[in-house]
Amino acid sequence: MKSFFASLYKDICLFLSVSGLLSLLLPALAAAAFFFGLSDSSKADMTVKPFAVALVDLDETEMSETLIDQFSEVELLSEVRVYHRGDFAETDGKTEVRLGADDKLVPSDGMFSDELFSDCAAVITVPLDFFYDAYTGDEGPVHVILNGKMPLESALTENIVGSVMGILKSERAAWYAAYSLKAGGEFDPADFDSFCADSSISIVASALGRKSVLDDRDTTEQMKSSTKNTFFTCACSMLLLFVSAGVLKTLPDERRLGLVDRFVSIGGKPFSLILSKLLAAAVFCAVGIVPVLLILRPEASALTYAAIVCCFFASFAVMLALTRLTRSTEQYMLFGGLITVASLLFGGTIYPSPLLPKFASAIGVITAPRYLLNSFNQNNIFKKSILPLMIIALAGFAVYVGAQLVEAAWSRRMNALKGGDRR
Repeated sequence: MKSFFASLYKDICLFLSVSGLLSLLLPALAAAAFFFGLSDSSKADMTVKPFAVALVDLDETEMSETLIDQFSEVELLSEVRVYHRGDFAETDGKTEVRLGADDKLVPSDGMFSDELFSDCAAVITVPLDFFYDAYTGDEGPVHVILNGKMPLESALTENIVGSVMGILKSERAAWYAAYSLKAGGEFDPADFDSFCADSSISIVASALGRKSVLDDRDTTEQMKSSTKNTFFTCACSMLLLFVSAGVLKTLPDERRLGLVDRFVSIGGKPFSLILSKLLAAAVFCAVGIVPVLLILRPEASALTYAAIVCCFFASFAVMLALTRLTRSTEQYMLFGGLITVASLLFGGTIYPSPLLPKFASAIGVITAPRYLLNSFNQNNIFKKSILPLMIIALAGFAVYVGAQLVEAAWSRRMNALKGGDRR
């Protein structure tokens, strides 16, 4: 235990330098800047001018037509431009818009430059048999392609579509349960078709008739809350990554100079060395996160705080794995900084994930900030946030342990070869 506490004391002393203190101070300063920016935006005019969206109806049923009619009554939408399958037939090849083999619009760089969608915030596609599949229990997605040139309008559209689809699902489940109870479990095809026709208009009207979904004031409050949570995720992730990198930055040099071997030779264990750094990072992160919480006051649940803890382990594990892939402190800090910037950018804390290019969104899938941001969704937090963060943490620790085993095996082999040469 003496070697463990000696290592812990050493890590704390090394971190308490100018760079270490800046690692604690910078996230708090960023949180303060975010807070004042959020306050200024709340005083500004948050009125959003009505904008157009495109709706591609591949279902072409009575219920999809009802959905379009109800959408057209939304005050926030200046126009709902409706297209059908025939509008995307092969023409002279000038159009940038086409349907794929799976009945999905194929996104392209020129989609929103095409005259069909040039002034639309998003393109919403209702797939073939969407409502039929929904009634029979095979829940299918509504495809939404967002216009990166209209980020605010795109975010509002995504929020509206998500809310409407959620209400449709709950309303449909209630009607289906009522029908099942009435039918006693015996479904007559003709009677079921009649039920679908009668309930469809009521379900869609109920979904889009709820003012709470489309009320401008609620939308503004939702945007403000979402922005505050995004700011907190950015500042918190910055803190966790900076501190983890700061505590671990000496490990490559310690290993290269033989200090780790010396620590083991005097009775210390490699596990104790890493545990001391983990504990030091946890202490500094706990201290640093307090001002961030007090400044931004995110709307967090108990599971969100659990996700923050998991995000700490994920951040530490990623930076720990990096110590095995770099040979010096300078090299480690360079790549650590790149990982931090990439995580914040591609993780959706600086720019919304749905509006990022495909390659950037794909990179964001392996970043911890994206999943910490998901914890504010209040919808299946364990699956969408905690579990992915645990997987990232385990992957980071696995890379570190795997690299250590490979290095040990290589060292034994080289020692054996040297022994053979002396003989």
